[in-house]
Amino acid sequence: MHEACFRAVESGATVITASRRLARVLTQEFHARQREQGRSVWNTPDVLPLGAFLARAWGNSVRGGGPGGTLLDPRQEQVVWEQAIRESPAGESLLRLPETAQRAMEAWQLVQAYRLPVDGRFEWSDDWEAFAAWAGAFQKRIAANHWLEPARLPDVAADLARGGELWRPVKLFLAGFDQLTPQQSDLFQALGEWTEVETPRYESNPERWIFRDGAEETRAAAAWARRMLEQHPSAEIGVIVPNLTSVRAKVERVFRETLDAGSTFEDGNRAFHVSLGPALDRYPVVSSALLMLRFVSGNLPLPQAGMLLRSPFLGGAGEEWTKRAQLDAKLRRDGVWDVSPALMRERAEKCPLLTRSLRKFEKQRRQLVLEQPPSEWSRDFSELLGALGWPGDRTLSSREYQVVEKWHGLLSSLATLDAAMQPVSFHQAFSRLQEFAAATAFQVENEGAPVQIMGLLEASGLRFDHLWVMGLHDEALPAAANPNPFLPISMQREYKLPRSSAEGELEFAAKLMDKLLQSARHTVLSYPATEGDRALGVSQLVAGGQWRMAGESTPQSEWVRKMRGGVEMEKLHDETAPAVVVDSMHPGGASLFKDMAACPFRAFAKHRLGARPLERADLGVNKRDQGNAAHRTLALIWTELGSLAKLLELSPEEIRALISRSVASVMQQLGSGIGRNLERLRLERLLPQWLEIEKARDGFTVQSIEQDSLVSLGGFEIRTRADRIDRLPNGGNIILDYKTGMLKTGGWDGDRPDEPQLPLYCATSGEAMAGAAFAMIRVDGMQFRGCLEDGVTLPAWKAMRLETTRSFGQQIEEWRRVLEKLAAEYGAGDASVDPKPDACDLCGLRALCRIREFEHDRG
Repeated sequence: MHEACFRAVESGATVITASRRLARVLTQEFHARQREQGRSVWNTPDVLPLGAFLARAWGNSVRGGGPGGTLLDPRQEQVVWEQAIRESPAGESLLRLPETAQRAMEAWQLVQAYRLPVDGRFEWSDDWEAFAAWAGAFQKRIAANHWLEPARLPDVAADLARGGELWRPVKLFLAGFDQLTPQQSDLFQALGEWTEVETPRYESNPERWIFRDGAEETRAAAAWARRMLEQHPSAEIGVIVPNLTSVRAKVERVFRETLDAGSTFEDGNRAFHVSLGPALDRYPVVSSALLMLRFVSGNLPLPQAGMLLRSPFLGGAGEEWTKRAQLDAKLRRDGVWDVSPALMRERAEKCPLLTRSLRKFEKQRRQLVLEQPPSEWSRDFSELLGALGWPGDRTLSSREYQVVEKWHGLLSSLATLDAAMQPVSFHQAFSRLQEFAAATAFQVENEGAPVQIMGLLEASGLRFDHLWVMGLHDEALPAAANPNPFLPISMQREYKLPRSSAEGELEFAAKLMDKLLQSARHTVLSYPATEGDRALGVSQLVAGGQWRMAGESTPQSEWVRKMRGGVEMEKLHDETAPAVVVDSMHPGGASLFKDMAACPFRAFAKHRLGARPLERADLGVNKRDQGNAAHRTLALIWTELGSLAKLLELSPEEIRALISRSVASVMQQLGSGIGRNLERLRLERLLPQWLEIEKARDGFTVQSIEQDSLVSLGGFEIRTRADRIDRLPNGGNIILDYKTGMLKTGGWDGDRPDEPQLPLYCATSGEAMAGAAFAMIRVDGMQFRGCLEDGVTLPAWKAMRLETTRSFGQQIEEWRRVLEKLAAEYGAGDASVDPKPDACDLCGLRALCRIREFEHDRG
């Protein structure tokens, strides 16, 4: 802000800006100038964006006896458009009415802003004809109800100014308007003479960098921003990302890791601020509120019910955090899928605060009516959330407090829909609230962060000490044309509407880049050479100058070398826990050896710390229950049969009846739920095929089924359970383990076996074993897989490959050696993070072992 403009604003002049960001920056600059002059008190400057100026002007006019009627906000206007579209001939065929109404609103705004003729002057199309009809119906509704939509507010304000009914600024300045629309030009002319805010322009020789991909480019920009911040603590630093909306989360994560956004600087503010915030429903506190309200209309699926139970925004969360997490785990173990408020309350006997909240919630639910005005639903939504203690008992952070205030504003907006809507049902009101939350982008207040990250359009009118412009590749700049679908293309091009043509986008982008290159003393330009599998080139708008490929001399590598060289780091890897003291039976069974072979840390975490991942929530019968159902059914079948001879005596009808009877008994034990009948049918079709494979064996009798044993190995007492042990005709025993899931080939091999169950049974059995096998019972293949004593035959057998040919007794001794070695390592406290390939895929404990950080440090 030049001195003349500063003095004028000090004397009461008004500055109208093209964006809220620019208004905030100019206001902060004005306050800083006042402090520099030693003043402690001064008048608030009249600096505000155009939308705020128009809203103030309208409010002053109405209070002063100006034109009556109601000024609609954008949400109210959208409802009116939806009504006009719904009642049109094409309304019933539209699948996404809110989105159509939004695009129609945008078209109407363009019509008003650029003085477009809504007549037959341009080519007629179905879309244009539909929009013209909607616009006519919309205008009739507006006139009948004495409403005013925001698109026409500048024209009404201009008419009031010309008639002397609107307050005019003492002196008017405009800032950040790259190109005025005809409507804006008429408004400003009606307000009187105006002057553009002059800003300094810099001549700089930009650095130009090419990076391998967008991730490397973002890391380099973050490292550069930190270096600039350390060297120039009071500097204004900007980072411009053209496609910020789509990559915002990644950019914010990288800058947080690099600049440590949790730290503060001399003025107590955060290190950086990212504009273009996500939709309001993406914030956890609002997401929790919507989840609670969704609980009103019916049951929640188990994953969503678990999210609600673990939410810190549910009343009493701090006091009952652990018990609620245990309740979530129990619901998963029980296989419950649909969770109602009543069911959650019944299962929450150990969570008295939650139980009390749910009772209040259910009472509030019963008092709801079928239909009522949106304002009444707004009140009921607040009371329902209050019954559940939202937004929680703990003190909210500044960020959360701002989001909660925005949510309250959203409920107020819902209440204002009474003017445009008839009474609606709960579902209709809640759907509207969800639409509002999804369509409302919200960014927490910028508290003066020295590093500003923004999109291209937001930088208009701003000035920086140091500026990095990213993503300047040929696919991003200039942007592709994106004309409004409801307006004729020829009309949009004739009136030079934004986004209407490739030529217009090129001209606009060229002007934008020219201003950006003059907005900072020190500028860095960059672009990624690749995106996915596509090769990118530099945008022709910045193709001049010398571009260098990023390497050892990039800003990122210089900062990394500086940080690493600044201090000597001592790394300590403590991977040995205290030795195990065994004074009783050790829990875990065969899973202890399986986990130890997969990864020592997993065994330590699960069997010594008691860490368990949450059960996976599945709609229907999960894999664990499928396996248990097959095991229990076969146990019932062979308990009744007892031998191969008895099986061979049965007719096919009797076998099917035996299977059906056994499956029905197991399904009854499994309880009610989704997918039980399908699982019953699956087993009734699968098990007859398996019994046909059993029939091909030589005669055998079933020695034991699901037999528990307490065995000793490597100094540990462990409980094991064998699915089944058969006595063979030669007097030897073979142990069988049912498998309904995937089984790796060679699962018994090596010092870290994938499947140590049968080796453990054989190595600890007090009886002589003639073989061990997995009974593979799967739709895609049924077979035995294992190994046998020499001379023992078994039809339909596929032997596992062994490293050397040896007797089964020798194989058992080798297994015992491997298992005793694993037991000794576990007993000594080995807790190293050393997973086998693919061991992490289904572990569920990666957040505890932090293997990603370990691999990063090791790399």
